[in-house]
Amino acid sequence: MDIQAESSGNHCVIRIQGKITFEHCPELQNRIDNALGVEIREVTVDFKDVPFIDSSGIGEILRLYKQMRERQGEVILINPNKKLRTLFTMYRFDRFMRIREESEAAPE
Repeated sequence: MDIQAESSGNHCVIRIQGKITFEHCPELQNRIDNALGVEIREVTVDFKDVPFIDSSGIGEILRLYKQMRERQGEVILINPNKKLRTLFTMYRFDRFMRIREESEAAPE
């Protein structure tokens, strides 16, 4: 798994490549924590190159959401494949996070 994080102003984009599974969660958690400066209020997580996420990965997304909620911020999930979008909907992520395609995202 490869994780890239870019911050600009109060926005952070996290791009993930590869499967998100239990063994990758410590690295994911570390990268997210390091990317979230005090000023970050919006985090976009790009799932374009993520074919699979397990329950541990779902837990990391929820942890990120909780961190952002505590600072009155927001998490946006972009480019999930059909399976991930179905999983996110099953967990009702669409009720408290925006889920969209990159073409629907605001320009950076």
